[in-house]
Amino acid sequence: MLALLLAGGDASAARKKQRNMSSVKKEQKATQRAIKLTAEQIEANAKKTGRTLSALNALNAEITQHNRSITEISVQIDSIDASIAVISDSIRILDERLEMMRASYANSIKSMHKANSGSMSALAFIFASDSFTQAYRRVRYLREFSAWKDKKSADIKEAQAQLDGQRKQYSALQADKSAAMAKMTSAKADLEKKQKETSVLVAQLKKEGASLKKVLKEKEAQARALDAELDRLIAEEQRRQEAERRKAEEERRRQQEKQLAQEKSKKDKAKESETKSSTAKTAPKPKASPAANYATAEADRKLTGSFESNKGRLLFPVSGKYKIVRPFGRHKHPDLPHVVTDNSGIDIEVPAGGNARVVFGGTVSAIFRQPGFNTIVMVRHGSYLTIYANLTDILVKKGDALKQGQTIGRIYSDPDDDNRSILHFELRKETQKLNPSAWVR
Repeated sequence: MLALLLAGGDASAARKKQRNMSSVKKEQKATQRAIKLTAEQIEANAKKTGRTLSALNALNAEITQHNRSITEISVQIDSIDASIAVISDSIRILDERLEMMRASYANSIKSMHKANSGSMSALAFIFASDSFTQAYRRVRYLREFSAWKDKKSADIKEAQAQLDGQRKQYSALQADKSAAMAKMTSAKADLEKKQKETSVLVAQLKKEGASLKKVLKEKEAQARALDAELDRLIAEEQRRQEAERRKAEEERRRQQEKQLAQEKSKKDKAKESETKSSTAKTAPKPKASPAANYATAEADRKLTGSFESNKGRLLFPVSGKYKIVRPFGRHKHPDLPHVVTDNSGIDIEVPAGGNARVVFGGTVSAIFRQPGFNTIVMVRHGSYLTIYANLTDILVKKGDALKQGQTIGRIYSDPDDDNRSILHFELRKETQKLNPSAWVR
């Protein structure tokens, strides 16, 4: 009996242990699922925040453009108003002048009729003369009066034509003003709409504080990594160029020494009777080769005469429609308090499928990939470099000589960011970062 009780107790303990292990495994699986779901949720929130932030940047770019358009339209309307005022004064002056000309002409005709009231016709007026001389004078008078009438009539017609032209111009200016006013009304309505949309996005981003910080921190880390990689590549390129320069200089020196030795040998054979001192005097002294200086001067000349001299006129890195969604440099975010953005270049959004093109002739010095920027192409223009980031379907390779406007590749459309296509474009003088907006247009 005791054995049966002990056996039953052992079986119960085993079942309890098995249930405990099963419960632990279930709890572990549930915990893993919860961790996975949490991670997925965090990632989803980060992507959503990134999309919202991109949409906000795009809206701010559109608001900037609308404000610029409204300012330009206001200036246009002011100019039209000034022209309307000038035309109005001109119409008034022409109108008064025309009335005076007409009144003067009418009075002259009336006076002529009164003077000849007793005559039945111009012919009778002539034949009523007392002498041939008087008849001749009357004929000349009638001719001069006829010419005067023709001239005055022509002057009146010309004045009328000028007045009609001024009135047409006035009507055209009024139509232009109405069109400009309608355009401004539309621009202001669009601006108000964009500002409301911005307020909604800002409210969303403020709610997603932790997620926003995560996204901004990740973007800053990606930007720093790109800066570091570009600095490394440029420094490596400078070291390689310096090594090549030294190698070329050493080769030039060896060739020069060889040439001098050959010339000295020829002269020694030709002048065996001369003394050492005489030989030393006649031996040509080594001269600095102009080749290396010329090559450097040519590079500087090309830079001064082409890339650098075209500052403000260089080709824009994309064609067609675009908007700059993030400017160059360090700025406080216009809508998000305590958020400061730092950009080594400019971010240009284009419609999906847009391409990047080289802003000026140069040579592809590097092609590489970087997290957050996809494929990056670096083009050298003498001492200057242009960087085109967030590309795909690259059409060039390292070492290619590119012509101005040549397509480099397609700008990547991000499916996690509503398929936005944003080119990150930088311009540097070696490692010094420059504001691209001051160079391209």
